[in-house]
Amino acid sequence: MGTAQGEFGGSGLRLRVLGPVTAWLTDRQVNPGPPLQRATLWVLSAQAGHLVTKDRLIDALWGAAAPKTAEQSLYTYVAGLRRLLEPERGRRGPFTLLTQSANGYSLARDACRTDAEDFEQRLAEARRFQAKQDLPAWLRELEAGLGLWAGPALGGLPGPFCEAERARLESMRLTAREDHADALLRLGRHQESLDALTALTAEAPLRERPRELLMLALYRCGRQAEALEVFHDTRRLLAEHLGVDPGEPLRRAYELILHADPSLGASPSPTPVAAPEEVVRPRQLPRDPQVFVGRTDTVVRLRALLAPWDGGEPQAVVAVTGTAGAGKSTLAVRAAHTVSDHYPDGQLYLNMLGATPGVGRLNSLDLLGRLLRGLGVRPEAVPSDPDEAAAMLRDRLAGRHTLIVLDDASGPDQVRPLLGLPSGNGLLVTSRESFAAADDCVQLVLGRMQRSESVAMLAKLVGAERVAADPAAAAELADLCGRLPLALRLAAARLTENRHMPLSELNSRLRDERRALHELESGDLAVRASLQLSHDVLAGSGHELDRAAAAALCHLGVLRTPDATADVVAALLDVRLDAAERAVARLVRANLAEPGERGRFRLHDLVRLFAMELAERRLSEHERDDALDRVLGLYGTTVRLAMKLIDPHRVLPPYEFAEREPFTLTDGAQASAWLERERPNALAAAAQAMASCNPSLASSGAHLGFSFHWSLEFTGHHRDAVILHRQAIEVGDRLGEPEIFALANGYLALGLAHTGRYEEALVHQRAEVALRRASGATFSRMRALGNLANMLNALKRYDEALSSAREQLRIARKIGAAVGERHALLGVGAAQLGLGNVAAAMAAYTELNALATEAGDTLHLSDALIGMADVHLRQDDPRSGAMLYEEALVLMRENRSSRAMEPRCLGRLGQAERLMGRFDRAGAYLLETLAVAEKYGAAFWVGFAREELALLDGGRAAPDG
Repeated sequence: MGTAQGEFGGSGLRLRVLGPVTAWLTDRQVNPGPPLQRATLWVLSAQAGHLVTKDRLIDALWGAAAPKTAEQSLYTYVAGLRRLLEPERGRRGPFTLLTQSANGYSLARDACRTDAEDFEQRLAEARRFQAKQDLPAWLRELEAGLGLWAGPALGGLPGPFCEAERARLESMRLTAREDHADALLRLGRHQESLDALTALTAEAPLRERPRELLMLALYRCGRQAEALEVFHDTRRLLAEHLGVDPGEPLRRAYELILHADPSLGASPSPTPVAAPEEVVRPRQLPRDPQVFVGRTDTVVRLRALLAPWDGGEPQAVVAVTGTAGAGKSTLAVRAAHTVSDHYPDGQLYLNMLGATPGVGRLNSLDLLGRLLRGLGVRPEAVPSDPDEAAAMLRDRLAGRHTLIVLDDASGPDQVRPLLGLPSGNGLLVTSRESFAAADDCVQLVLGRMQRSESVAMLAKLVGAERVAADPAAAAELADLCGRLPLALRLAAARLTENRHMPLSELNSRLRDERRALHELESGDLAVRASLQLSHDVLAGSGHELDRAAAAALCHLGVLRTPDATADVVAALLDVRLDAAERAVARLVRANLAEPGERGRFRLHDLVRLFAMELAERRLSEHERDDALDRVLGLYGTTVRLAMKLIDPHRVLPPYEFAEREPFTLTDGAQASAWLERERPNALAAAAQAMASCNPSLASSGAHLGFSFHWSLEFTGHHRDAVILHRQAIEVGDRLGEPEIFALANGYLALGLAHTGRYEEALVHQRAEVALRRASGATFSRMRALGNLANMLNALKRYDEALSSAREQLRIARKIGAAVGERHALLGVGAAQLGLGNVAAAMAAYTELNALATEAGDTLHLSDALIGMADVHLRQDDPRSGAMLYEEALVLMRENRSSRAMEPRCLGRLGQAERLMGRFDRAGAYLLETLAVAEKYGAAFWVGFAREELALLDGGRAAPDG
């Protein structure tokens, strides 16, 4: 049910929140801004006419997780709302509808009208008509109010305030739906009421009033037995989920219906229950599997649980869970056969059809009925009430030792009637769903087989000779199949069908992502079909969380990253973080995702291939591009936040990423840890975007790489930088974007220089300088000249370096770029030292030291200390130099942004110690130089350390000072 934009409110801004949040101004729809800006509007409109302090607003939007930038973000959102409410007043106002005081903001009472207000007014009118016993008017107002809804309230707006308001409005909606069904019943429209109540109880299964009304509607439709079954269903649900019994109104309705009270209407006659039959000793296990390899530890563990070595009672419930194709059913049957002698009263086996295509899963009564019939109960004697049938089963199993194997359960709920069987009986369940929360249950999660087990399985299936002919290919094939039994069987079937196909040929086919799942098919069996079913069960569920998990799996197919977090899923789906966290947890419980550390998860390789296919089939190209763009926005905004926390002095090129709330980071330590954790994912996302045909995505991918550059430099990941920026050069050339092309050349030059490839780096740095001169971008030209000076200094072309550094210094001072001035002084100092002008070099480094100290720029301060120490070394004063090197080293180790400079500092310190004759100390520093330089890929300092160590070995005869 929905409403057109003109059906509520008067003049001014009209806000729809009973569904997707939209806004209308006079007769046109307007954009209320990003989610947090919309949430700000709702907080203010819900308290219109009252002052809302900044602290209350921040708490309403972020709660305890408010970022440091919350107040600044609030200014941005308020500015956006003012432009929305009073567009004619420009950027500076004065504003009359959304006003500001010293403490906060206030929205005028008439500034914004919402459909939530209209809904509450309709409900108030409905209650007045109800009190007057005017049933038609009561129904009319309820239908008008409910007709305003077009989806979940507040359309996913973030923040604690919106969460509380969403819960309040949703509760009012459910109450209104209950009243609506009640009104239909009172008006004699029983079938309509029944239809409405069936949907309502499915949506809110723990609310008692809809179930009471449902019982009454069923009874008045002549369905007394079903009405009574609703009561038993409700009693079980309340006990399981809330630990309470039904309330008095529900119990009274049950008693009235049970006795066909005349006040309720006509009563159907009850059905008699037949007496039970003799119990037999069933032997229902399928045949023991002939090709069973590996899983030895798991089989031993299952045997110990189901048939304890000390002769004790078996574990009540044992669940074997895992992803599709992990071999759960085969393992369970194998384990059941190994313990069958421990269960002399029989073994029952039942396929629960939890993941069988095109067939409905067994319900509680079907499950209990089949087990009772397996134990000898005549069909007509099986009770029609699940609780009574469960009681009969417990009675039949009391004092006995029977094993029940339930294969392919949809989850704990499907087998709940069997929890709590009499002691001595065993229940073994297989499922794709987690049983971790099931009562008195031990869960064994079945992962991949070991590589050796997988190869042994292939040998059994295709012949040992064929595997022995190419063991390396057999091992690779096992890995390409994810070491999952189903995939291994299908690969073996492919090889059996093509007797002359080498294993290596099948491997090459499986390495092709486009055809891998196609290759893993044989007859009715297919990895794809198995995974498709797992997805479809979630997608077709009546539970919103299941459907959200299916959507998450589909959207994860858009992304090509090693693993992910819930923040990434939130960006892919454009939902709140808490909703994404629940969806990820649901995928993990469904064994479609593998949990990792610190909230991370990954998709099994075959699941990932399936998700990629799913995204191609279910999402349009536009939807896929938008999802990837949101992830780029998430990474881009977070990288920039992280770099600001680590080193606010480093300049990043401006770029507008897709607007996303960044990961929560509060200090440099968190920022550094996040950058290192997310580096593989962010770089993979950047590379994927740059390969896209969508120019906007390609551009965002390049800029994500640029944003990550300083982090890569600080942590020594220079090869990653080289690969990334080479791709960015291709993007700039392909798109005809001179800015991307120039930046990519400059950043590539830096990456090459750090790996010791100075001549190659110089070519790209000169290219950037030429492009900057042509474009007239002053700051960018200044920055490029400084980087050129550094590379010329490294190549000992000091005259050219000095010229370039001086030009940078002139521009920096002219435009007031303090960081550029400091960088230029570094280049001037190095060039002057190279030319032998030690006094001029010391003057430049001393000035740099003063400016960096004043600015709090620890990176440039480290540079200045090392430069001054280099001068002392040139003046044959290694003792003074060593003191400055040590000071710089302490500073670097305190500051995460300077760690990649350590090889230079350690190497020079080792050299100074050697020159002072302190050989033991020198050796220690030089060995550390070698280790750190190799870690960071600093080729020059690897060579330097080795040369110094060789000199050290030649001079050890001198006494250690």
